[in-house]
Amino acid sequence: MLHAIKNATPRSSTWIAAGVIATFVLALAGAIPAARAQDPDQTARTIQVTGTGSASGSPDVVLVQLGVQLFATDLGQALSDANATMDAVIAALAEQGIAAEDIRTTNFNIYQEGSYPPPQPMEGEQQPETQSRYVVNNVVEVKVRDLSQISAVLQAALDAGANNVYGLTFGLEDAAALEAEARTLAVEDARARAQALADAFGLQVGDPISIREGSQDQPGFRAFDAAAGLGGAGPVISEGQLAVTMQVTVVFEMASAAAP
Repeated sequence: MLHAIKNATPRSSTWIAAGVIATFVLALAGAIPAARAQDPDQTARTIQVTGTGSASGSPDVVLVQLGVQLFATDLGQALSDANATMDAVIAALAEQGIAAEDIRTTNFNIYQEGSYPPPQPMEGEQQPETQSRYVVNNVVEVKVRDLSQISAVLQAALDAGANNVYGLTFGLEDAAALEAEARTLAVEDARARAQALADAFGLQVGDPISIREGSQDQPGFRAFDAAAGLGGAGPVISEGQLAVTMQVTVVFEMASAAAP
């Protein structure tokens, strides 16, 4: 009898433990649907929109690159002539009111061209040998702060010996005001887009949850097409307008529409 009781005790304990575990599992399984049923109510409804705003204004500064390119069969002569010509160009710019700090060298190079045929000799002269020549390029970038002077500045540089004019670029020294205006318009556009979508679904726009700013065009210098004619009165330049475009991406909280 005692032996039978001892054998029965472990089995009874095992059954009781298994019953407790089974009961716990059943209770947990019953709790999971209840917890999941609450998820939709606990998750905030949101909408993400991107607003865009643009602001335009007149440029107040212009950059232009002026170059001197000279050729000579003697390297020393080519370099000397190019330096003398560039000195004359810089002096002419100074006479137009361009400050020294607004003139900087952006390119300088020397290279030797391949042989080219010499001029045809006169009758009775010996045919000269083919020869090579050196090319010297010197380019300066000039910042013109008075746009009414740009035509006169270009003409003065050309008269002084500049024989290359590169990309004319208009810009703003400080684009903060245009950025602020474009940003405000972008925010208004984002809220209007969110409201239009909310109205379509019978919802209301709540508070912004996150805001991210960007820009399509970096403010500052931008190139514009310019009409140029090298007449005696100087090149004809059209400055146009600068546009700064900002983008704002906003995540809004959405709420049920108020009852009428």
